[in-house]
Amino acid sequence: MKIFLTILTALITTSAMAQNMQKYLSDTEDMVKEKKYQEANERFVWFQDSSLHYEKAMTGVRLSFALSAWKDLAEIYSPALESMKSMRDHKTKLLVDSNASPKLFTDVVSLNRELSEDEKTIALFEIINNTDIDKAKTCFISAKEILFKKKKYDIIKDFIGNPVNEFKAIKTQRNSMLKPLNDKKKYESLLSHINTHFVERCLALIKFSVAVDDMNAAKKIKEEAQLIVKDNRLRDIKLVKE
Repeated sequence: MKIFLTILTALITTSAMAQNMQKYLSDTEDMVKEKKYQEANERFVWFQDSSLHYEKAMTGVRLSFALSAWKDLAEIYSPALESMKSMRDHKTKLLVDSNASPKLFTDVVSLNRELSEDEKTIALFEIINNTDIDKAKTCFISAKEILFKKKKYDIIKDFIGNPVNEFKAIKTQRNSMLKPLNDKKKYESLLSHINTHFVERCLALIKFSVAVDDMNAAKKIKEEAQLIVKDNRLRDIKLVKE
């Protein structure tokens, strides 16, 4: 996900309130440089808790750029690390013990990503899946990438129907990200990141299709993906179980 931080920043709305929130983050990062660690940490906590009340467009930045900057602080200021873990644990508890909104799950996924504790995301998803299947269906969208990465095919197969339909969704997401990049030369680096992510998701989906014995889907995804992005990994992937 970190490769998309610059994309999110480049494509964010230019509304006055969004600019205010961006300045808030910029000022917070300046405080880190000035070694005002405690104040910076308190501001990062506030941003996670309150920024969406002021500007909904901060959704992407809040769970990517802002969290990454907070983690940078946590690497040099241990109370910030404790704050991140405390927030993660609190939201995890709400998801397990109450009828909390599935939106909190996305927050937990993002925090676990920055904390390099993706295994906690999988454990939480398994709890939700065992207790509330409807909530699990909503949470799966956020858990999907981690589940593929960890090859949790036994879980994935309960939520994905035809892998080809999932491939179509991946294509649509790629096209949506490419649409604002009208100057391909200017955004060459971002285009490369988008295509790399597309290829990685396709490779994961091909491996899943093979694992669940859907060879037709695996072949179709491989062939069509190569027509979209030329990448040796797509060409060379073997359609055999690992």
